Amino acid sequence: MAIAVSACIICFNEANRIGIALDSLMWCDDIVVVDSGSTDATREVVLAHPSRPRFITRPWAGYSPQRKFATEQCRHEWVLALDADEECSAELARDIAQLTPDTTRRMAQFRMPRKNYLGGLYVRCWSPDYQTRLLHKDRVHWEVQSAPEVRRPLNGYDTGKLPGALLHNRLTPFDWRDLNDGPRMAEHACILAQSMARGGRRASWLQLLLRPPVTFLKYYIFRGGFLQGRFGLAICYKTTIGVMLKYTMLYATEQWNLPPGDTPQRGQLADITVRPPPPPTAPGNAPAHHLSGKVDSDSNAGASAG
Repeated sequence: MAIAVSACIICFNEANRIGIALDSLMWCDDIVVVDSGSTDATREVVLAHPSRPRFITRPWAGYSPQRKFATEQCRHEWVLALDADEECSAELARDIAQLTPDTTRRMAQFRMPRKNYLGGLYVRCWSPDYQTRLLHKDRVHWEVQSAPEVRRPLNGYDTGKLPGALLHNRLTPFDWRDLNDGPRMAEHACILAQSMARGGRRASWLQLLLRPPVTFLKYYIFRGGFLQGRFGLAICYKTTIGVMLKYTMLYATEQWNLPPGDTPQRGQLADITVRPPPPPTAPGNAPAHHLSGKVDSDSNAGASAG
């Protein structure tokens, strides 16, 4: 007998993407969507979906607290946690369906690879980008101040591994914010820097000097970014800039002793509209493409690679 699994999604202004996530969860009999105050048609899209999810509005409390709250609203002990721009692949759904009470008896959570896409193109150098998104509500400890999210098994339980992948941003058309999302990048950099500072990390001369170029070499050479031509190069620039921002903010946290309350909150930075540059008016006047960064944790791929 397979285990019963709920699914939860946290979201904000995701009317254009959340339907794809819900489509991938049609196999699930209990879906909870926790929205942090969307001003678009997210609520209407969710409530009209044939999967019949429950829709809950809750002010944004941070990545881990919001996700933890969403899992607590689910009926089943096992929960698959998604973002609104992610999908559960058919392979992952099959892997979950094969789990039984016996095979999960000593498991607190399962990790799986995540395949990231940008403008319809697969981002090779960000794989495997492991995420721990299938979890037992009563067997994990949530580190509320972690960035973006960390969950650890309670004593006596382990973390398993599933081969099926999450799919991130697979069907979303290209948007300028995919490469030029400075506000969200700033939000992630601040949160990650605060988390690193709480863990005793410091932005030494060597870290500030070497982390960015080492990150670029890691993703461009060793993870095969060069195999994707100019697209791979742009992605590696984006990843490197994320690391530069993270260590710069870590330095600022040390230098000016910034308290955790100074971390930007959702709605202050991440939701500022980023407008594409105007089209060139003459040959040779093409606009510069500004790039942002990579998250190497249980959230968005693109901001903490180093």
